[in-house]
Amino acid sequence: MKRVIGLFCLLPQLLQAQSIPVKDYPQGYFRNPLNIPIELAGNFGELRPNHFHSGMDIKTQQRENLPVHAAADGYVSRVGVSHTGFGNVLYITHPNGYTTVYAHLNAFFPALQQYVKKQQYQAESWASDLVIPAGMFPIKKGDFVAWSGNTGGSAGPHLHFEIRNTQTEKPLNPLLFGFDIADTHAPDVYRIAVYDREKSIYEQQPITLAVKKAGGEYVTAQPVIKINASKAALGISAVDRMNTGNIYGIYEVTLYQRNEPDIDFQLDNIGYDETRYLNAHIDYKIKKGGGPYYQLLFSLPGNKLDIYHDVKGDGTISLEDGAVHDVKLLVKDAYGNTSTVKLALQQGGPEPAEKPCANTMYPDSRNIFENNQVEFYLDEDALYDKICFNYLETPATSPKAYSNIFHLHTPLVPIHDFFGVRMRSSRSVPEQLQSKVVMVREGMGSSTSGTTLENGWYKGTFRDFGNFHLEVDTIAPKVTPLGVKPGANLAKATKIAFAMNDASGIQRYRAELDGKWLLFSRRGNVLTYTFDEHCQPGTHVLVMKVTDVAGNEGTYRLSFKR
Repeated sequence: MKRVIGLFCLLPQLLQAQSIPVKDYPQGYFRNPLNIPIELAGNFGELRPNHFHSGMDIKTQQRENLPVHAAADGYVSRVGVSHTGFGNVLYITHPNGYTTVYAHLNAFFPALQQYVKKQQYQAESWASDLVIPAGMFPIKKGDFVAWSGNTGGSAGPHLHFEIRNTQTEKPLNPLLFGFDIADTHAPDVYRIAVYDREKSIYEQQPITLAVKKAGGEYVTAQPVIKINASKAALGISAVDRMNTGNIYGIYEVTLYQRNEPDIDFQLDNIGYDETRYLNAHIDYKIKKGGGPYYQLLFSLPGNKLDIYHDVKGDGTISLEDGAVHDVKLLVKDAYGNTSTVKLALQQGGPEPAEKPCANTMYPDSRNIFENNQVEFYLDEDALYDKICFNYLETPATSPKAYSNIFHLHTPLVPIHDFFGVRMRSSRSVPEQLQSKVVMVREGMGSSTSGTTLENGWYKGTFRDFGNFHLEVDTIAPKVTPLGVKPGANLAKATKIAFAMNDASGIQRYRAELDGKWLLFSRRGNVLTYTFDEHCQPGTHVLVMKVTDVAGNEGTYRLSFKR
């Protein structure tokens, strides 16, 4: 009878806890894609600039060209080639509803490599994104499919490996599929941030608290944290280390109030169309300003991520009663290793009155700013929380500038989507130079956009606030052959390469050998051709053309013998 009564007492809590998803992915279905033990350089859900890491980065012993093997039976469904992102990437679709992804490769298996090359020549484009017919390249588990590498946006040799839901194309957390990776280390927690829940995250400075371990749990130095607000919410700075000592991302955090789960987030099932919402999941202002990552245990109004589970609340801690509120956080990795954080909050006084704002911009709303010199438009998905928009116009000091400098808020506030900025020049632009006008954004990094001229307004496209002005760019990109001179005999050479450089940014490039398009790969700003059947013995003329965002074209003509 006591057991029955106890079960009924626990039933509400058990029912609440069941709303936190329990993953049931197949265990042991996928094999290690390499023939060496898995050692991770990065895991799923790691916080990266503007995105969550979407798979696991497997170390390749600081080497390239390790054989990569299919993780399960299936067929090659897609391949991609790019100088950014995944570089050379291979997709294998499996009959159990999942697709595996293998990225930063040096080369595909020979038959597929030849197929891709044929498509590149037909399209006259090295960069490719090809959907492969289902029956063209069937694959068995363990088949050799590629050589590992360091292509695309990779910073060192490794294999990026993903498991995706084939139907939704959303990447899933591979560590939930039963790979043999030792991990007995619970996450490390560094700090807690306390926010006024009734204010915009961009219009406040949170209370940040270091935590330390005591009795196996993390606690704050102060027994009770007092906040001048009636409603509070939390952020957390934490990492996982597995058993290697490397720093990885955590998997899950659950917030408890009154010993009952209130809200939870799990870093799993995050699509590429939503990964930029990382900037809404973290305190962007602190991170962009040089501080640590704080992951929020509440969802900002404009955050569309589906990682949060409102078990009994939404992460809001109500302090109006003046009592001390005990809060507990359970911080987990993908293997269930758990760290506990305990703290207590109490209202310390009335919250300060908000300062009046002349121009408030809101999430889930269309926001427009315009005057006689500059204007922009933000769509409904652009902002994550409201902002008090700040504007200032100052004279430009650079002789290259054709407009004043327009200070559009601050780059400490993130923008989700690209948005158009339109501005007028402050001095006359000669007609022959109007097509060469570029728009420059400065402030925590810089970026340049080509422009179009519409009824006296120059329009550029950006994804960050900052300081904007117009310039004229008439300087063509510089194209330089690497290690070869005109008239050289390249009979014994295996490759030929060019470097390209431009202050505004490279838009495109094209190489022609004796008047025919030639396949040059790109790594950063270096272009490389590997000699093959498209360059037969004899005398040749190679023309490399590089175009920047202002439409300036740099050309290099190279005569050589083969």
